[in-house]
Parts: sequence; structure tokens; C-alpha cells
Amino acid sequence: MHSMTSKLSGVAVVSFFSAMLGVAAGSNLQLGDGTEPVLRIWDFEDGTGNAPLLVSKTASTDDHYNSAFYTVLPEGEHADTGALGASARLEGSGRVVGATLYAENEGEGGIVWGSNSIAVTYNNRPAVGMEVNGFNMSDEFAIVRGIDVVNGGSAPTEFGVGVMTSNEQPAGKPRYGIVLAGPEFGYAQHAPASHAGIVVDHIDSGQAIRIAAGDYIALDGSSGQVRMRYNPDTEQIEFHNGDRLAYAIPL
Repeated sequence: MHSMTSKLSGVAVVSFFSAMLGVAAGSNLQLGDGTEPVLRIWDFEDGTGNAPLLVSKTASTDDHYNSAFYTVLPEGEHADTGALGASARLEGSGRVVGATLYAENEGEGGIVWGSNSIAVTYNNRPAVGMEVNGFNMSDEFAIVRGIDVVNGGSAPTEFGVGVMTSNEQPAGKPRYGIVLAGPEFGYAQHAPASHAGIVVDHIDSGQAIRIAAGDYIALDGSSGQVRMRYNPDTEQIEFHNGDRLAYAIPL
């Protein structure tokens, strides 16, 4: 906790001094050290244009601080607050993005993250690492997607969405990896989808769904008593009702 507090305090301090040392250029405010963007996403062109506000810096080995948006909600205050990136398209057909987060890797470095969203609780109150909302207010069907994952490039990637437990804190293993939440989890008194829970369009290998040998698929909801699995020891597909083996298909 002390380490986390120290890091956040350091970020706040460096952000304060960056603001105090910001250089005004005409009607623009330049914060940071004036590093020019060199990302391939813009084909090495400065895609910021003549930005009214640009925060940029060049990192060094001895400098572990980041540019930051930082807000503190002190004791006694009850407010909805946070940094906001927003766009609105009123006319035309151009694409509008509320915020773009981007990172790229080059050379012999380690991992880069385009986005790293973290929520931590220390008081047994709720914490959500990321909430994504997609709303359709058109009064008729429209293409609205909560999360759209696009993996591609000039070589294969590993996976689109991964759920895993921290190696440093295995006791924090979640109860469920992926949940289509409905009444059982108290989110709403209706189903999370109207046509299908999970749709697999097409997989090159033909393996639409793969689970570990010996694991079960529950067929009766939360009770989990009616189950099926492949038993690698007996090489058969089994149907269980509780602890009782109801039926088996030899392979």
C-alpha cells in the first residue's frame, strides 16, 4: 500500500511541475519536454496536428514517472469524477473516437500495452477494472458493439481475449473466467442476450470450442449436477448426475 501511495504521489508531483513548467506557444499550451510523436500509426508523421494541448516527454533510465491525469476524492465528498476523453459527430460521416490509446514495440524491449486498466479495492467495496457500455438509442436495430477485438497484422497473433490469474497472487483467482451475467448474478432480471449466448462463426481448425480433458460441461445452470465430460482414463464420454455416472459412450 505504501509503495502504491508513493508511486501515485510521485506522479502527482511530476504532473504538477510539468504544468508549472509548461511552455505557451501562441494560443497553444505545450506540456512536458516537447518530444515529437514518432509512432508508426501516423506513418511517422505528427498526427496530433496543431493540438491545443499536447503532453509529451522522452523517457530515460532514471525517470520512472509518466504523464498523468490524476484526481483525488477526499473524505466527506461523494461525487462521480474522473478524466474524460469525448468526441461528438453532429454531421457528416467521418469516424469519431472518444479516445485513442496506442503503444508500439521496436528494438529489443519488453512488453508494451496499448492500454492497462486497473482497479483495486482496499476496503472490501466494489472495484471494476474496466466497464464498457454500448447503447442504441435509435428506437430500431443498429450495429452497436460493447467490445470489438480486431487481431491481425502481417503474422499470426496469440489470442483475442485472455483471462488469467496473476502468478504473483494466485489466491486472487476469480470464481468464473467469463460470465454472461443475468439474474443469477444480480445484474438484471432478464437474459444477457436475446438470440444466443455465444456465437462461433468459423474456426480454421474446426475446433469451435476446446476444453481440458476430464473437465465437465454443466447442463443444469448454477446447480452443476447434470454434467458431461470426456474421461481420458477410461477413454469415454460420460454423463453424470451428481456423483453418479448415468451413461457413458466408449470411444
